[in-house]
Formats: sequence, C-alpha cells, structure tokens
Amino acid sequence: GLTISGGTVTGSTGAVDVNGALTLSSGTLTAPTGSFTVSGNWSQTGGTFTPGTGTVTFDGAGTQTLNSGGTSFNALTHSGTGTLQLTTNALSVGGAFTNSAGTYDTNGLATTVTALATVSGGTYQAKTATQTFDGGLTISGGTVTGSTGAVDVNGALTLSSGTLTAPTGNFTVSGNWSKSG
Repeated sequence: GLTISGGTVTGSTGAVDVNGALTLSSGTLTAPTGSFTVSGNWSQTGGTFTPGTGTVTFDGAGTQTLNSGGTSFNALTHSGTGTLQLTTNALSVGGAFTNSAGTYDTNGLATTVTALATVSGGTYQAKTATQTFDGGLTISGGTVTGSTGAVDVNGALTLSSGTLTAPTGNFTVSGNWSKSG
C-alpha cells in the first residue's frame, strides 16, 4: 500500500502500482501520466490529489472503497472483478469513466463524468443519487441499473449489448438514443 501523511509524491511519467490501500491524509499526491493502478481502498481525508492527465485504474478482486476526499479524477477505470464502492464523497471524473468488470456501486452518492462513460462489462449501480454523464453513456456488454435516483445523459446514449434499467427518478437523455442490441 501507500500512505501519504505529509510531503509530496509525484508520479511523473512512469507507472505507479499500489498493491494495497492508498491513504492520503496530508501532503500532496500527483498522479503519473503513465498508468496508475490501485488494488486496495482509496482514502483521502486530507491533503491534495492532483489527477494530471492519466487514468486511475481500480483492479481489486474484493470490495474496494473509494473516498475521494471531494477531489476529481482525470479519468477512472474499474477493471477489477470485485466491487468499487463510493463511501463518503460524490465522485467527479473530468475525463472518461469505464467499468469493464465487477460492480461500480455509487452507494447512494452522485457521480459526474465529463467525458464518455462506458460500461463494457460488470454492473453500474446508480442507486439513489443523481448520475450525470456529460459526455454520453455507452453500454456495450454490461448492466446499468438506475434504481430510484436520477440519470442525466448529456450526450448520446448507446446500447449495443448489455442491459439498461431506467431509474424510477428522472431519466434524461439530451442526445441521440441508439439501441442496436
């Protein structure tokens, strides 16, 4: 794992693989422009996370919890076979979001994705909070379950394979809707 309780950790251009929990309580963590993979929990209770231009990938097999501390990720991928569950703060992704395996559990917290959100495998559980996809939403092999919250797709919604269950709350699509599978 990696614990930052002061000082600065800068990922630069290389790869950073955290094979366990990442804890940021004070200090600064700057993501690398290369790959940044976390296989355990992410807990930010203080300090500063600078997302850079890369993607943070969560690839754990069990339940991984994500407390983002209210900061934003540039891009986020969940490729683990387990569950990635939000715990304390809403999640903001300034770039793309991908769920290719396992379960992304919003746990009743909002998720906002600025670029394209893709569910190509596994399950995206929206639950009770508003899920906002400002770059559109593509479902190509996974499942998106809307539950009781609102889902706002500000762009195209594409369903080529997989399952989409609309929420009982508001479901808004401001772009084209394409269902081909």
